[in-house]
Amino acid sequence: MSSPKTCIYPGCDRLAVPPHPLGGPQPSFCDLEEHNALTAYQERQRLAGEASSDETERRFTDGQ
Repeated sequence: MSSPKTCIYPGCDRLAVPPHPLGGPQPSFCDLEEHNALTAYQERQRLAGEASSDETERRFTDGQ
């Protein structure tokens, strides 16, 4: 058997919800209602925006 799957929400270390007993793939997110595909996408976009603004800030302060 494979190792337990963890939630793919950025920064979440919780275990993903187990697969349904009648079959089907294991979900990718934990049991927190706010951890879903839409909010994970939004969080990744927010983190990417922060990273790019930090990089821009560094360029301006290092260049002066």
